[in-house]
Amino acid sequence: MFAIILIVLDLITLFLLFFLAYTFKVAFKIGIQFSFDFYITHLYWLPFFIIILLFFQGIYTHRFSFFEESYRIFRILTISLMSILVFALIYNVYAISRYMLLVFWFFGSIFLIAQKYLFKRYIFKKGWFLKKVYILNNSSNYDLAKKIINENIYLGYEIVEDEKEASEVIVLNPRIDLNELSKLFKKYKSLKFAFAEDGIPLLNVQVENIFTRPLSFISVRNNLVSKTMEINKRIFDIVFATFLLILFFPVMVIIAFLVKLTSKGPIFYIQERPGKHGKVIKIYKFRTMYMDAEGKLKEVLEKDQSLKLEFQKYKKLKDDPRITKVGKFLRKFSLDELPQLFNVIKGDMSIVGPRPYQLDELKEMGEYKDIIFSVKPGLTGLWQISGRSDLNFETKLKLETWYVLNWNFWLDIFIIIRTIPIVISGKGAY
Repeated sequence: MFAIILIVLDLITLFLLFFLAYTFKVAFKIGIQFSFDFYITHLYWLPFFIIILLFFQGIYTHRFSFFEESYRIFRILTISLMSILVFALIYNVYAISRYMLLVFWFFGSIFLIAQKYLFKRYIFKKGWFLKKVYILNNSSNYDLAKKIINENIYLGYEIVEDEKEASEVIVLNPRIDLNELSKLFKKYKSLKFAFAEDGIPLLNVQVENIFTRPLSFISVRNNLVSKTMEINKRIFDIVFATFLLILFFPVMVIIAFLVKLTSKGPIFYIQERPGKHGKVIKIYKFRTMYMDAEGKLKEVLEKDQSLKLEFQKYKKLKDDPRITKVGKFLRKFSLDELPQLFNVIKGDMSIVGPRPYQLDELKEMGEYKDIIFSVKPGLTGLWQISGRSDLNFETKLKLETWYVLNWNFWLDIFIIIRTIPIVISGKGAY
């Protein structure tokens, strides 16, 4: 029933997008003008074709996270519509409007995903069509896995404590024997294997099978050591950083004026941090602290043991006496980091990556250090969308190790999109 509702909603959305694409073509008088009846007659199959492709991608039969599902939808729309567009161009099929296909692809990538997001979040919050799942616990990461699943409302899962109530079982970090696995397959049509161990690179996994023998390979790509991927990431960094600098230039001028007006000292704060392969780089920020900040910090920590413990755990203080009034505002909304866009263009940093650690933190990074410093530090990253300064030091290290080992371009897009509401809310920043 749930799948049928999703298919009907998608069909309605796709036909509305079809009409929108036609409206754009007529309004801007692009290409040869035919009637709407003409295009409906010749392209009525397009929404149904996309629905079929989405079905085979599991969109209507499986529960995915929002960004996993969005990636699949975007990929299907891009591959299918671009293939049809190329076909129309090569064979000069006038019944297939190139402009309508481009508009259909652009708005489809937005509205089809947005429609699903709003609909699924609404019905799952209401408690409708929830799938009862039981987590077969084989590790100490049960609480972490349960927390992550409960936070991802879009999955539509309701975790139950009694296996008999569940329609699906999630096997966490599977270490079960063949007899136990056989029993589960007799009871359930499908099983989901979940891995919640830190640092396991599973995002870019491909399963390869030898069908004539009981042997399978799990192939894992390390995208960040690929020269092609590295070049693509660098091109994206330059283009996106340039766009942001143009967009925020008036804001940066105002911030520079306020920093200079409200406290003594330079506008910018330049600090040495370890970059890729541990090479020391100079990163730029708007100054947010009073002069002689380090002396003040030392004095405060010597007087208050609780603040000393807080600083040791988070490497920051929530109520830091070193920070100016303007600085508190800048830090809350991450505006002090805007000058790091110059670091990105310079090539010392990336838009997305691990946080730029301090030099005196290197000795505490342990086994995580080599992996984290195999890439450039980032203006934003997985740590920032997962709690920012509310995370302890070890949790940040684990998150950023996972990012490096599992990197792909879609992950960067996901982090950038998630960064926007996090920065606006100011949550976890100080």
